[in-house]
Amino acid sequence: MTCPSGKKEKALANSPTPQSPLAATAHWTAAVRALENARDEPLFRDPWASLLAGKEGEESMSHRSAVSVIPIVLRTRFFDDFLERVVRRHAIRQVILMAAGLDTRAYRMAWPDDTTVYELDRPEVLGRKAQLLHSVAAAPRCQRKVIEVGLKNPWEEPLREAGYDAASPSVWLLEGFLFYLPVESVARILALVSRLAAPGSWLGFDIINTSMLTSALTQPWVEMQARAGAPWVGTLDDPEAFLSARGWLATLCQAGQPDAHHGRWLLPVIPTKMANVPHNWFVVAEKGAPPPA
Repeated sequence: MTCPSGKKEKALANSPTPQSPLAATAHWTAAVRALENARDEPLFRDPWASLLAGKEGEESMSHRSAVSVIPIVLRTRFFDDFLERVVRRHAIRQVILMAAGLDTRAYRMAWPDDTTVYELDRPEVLGRKAQLLHSVAAAPRCQRKVIEVGLKNPWEEPLREAGYDAASPSVWLLEGFLFYLPVESVARILALVSRLAAPGSWLGFDIINTSMLTSALTQPWVEMQARAGAPWVGTLDDPEAFLSARGWLATLCQAGQPDAHHGRWLLPVIPTKMANVPHNWFVVAEKGAPPPA
């Protein structure tokens, strides 16, 4: 790995670029990863996170405590473990990172030799990331293919044209963005992923329920997101049933549970399916064989 250093890289990282509120969340998330990377015993390593976060990320983190971002740290580690488990245990070699943003998994994870990681996001986001990583001679540890298209635009054919094989199993990660989308967009994207994923494929994503938007317990966070111009609006109240209807067998996890604790979670852990309380679920699912004709 080559880590960022020097005046040239800092100037490049901090040079102004047009930002939408949602693009700004990518810088904040990178800043969270940078904070974790600086720990003596981090849950994951991301030596490029600080460079990618830039001043935007540093500024956003200045308004948040380290404790407040523990769920994002645990989410990152949870889905790192998920991806590594799937590609190795099930010999899946197609990895699709939807709305990849400033994610560096193609660079920081130890992928099997014949793995292809497809990153989908808007051209300005992926272009900026490529520019920064190139400036420090960072190299992916897999075959990395970039599909420069936003999820509001048709992306199925660009993905196929990049080499994606819909007849072979794949693993999809939709991390950290579905709650910013209208409910109908969440359903549309998951339906399209379901059509493109062959039996034996896997899916991971995080999603909130409706109570997350209405509970007094979560109102301060929800209002803060709205003030920042990136309101939470996308929900699923029963991810297992939703995915089952589309051919998936899903399981749910939450920060603080055994697979997402790592000695960091400081709050009580509510039952995964308790009704009428806020949930922020980490969802993993396996695509089953189609029913007989």
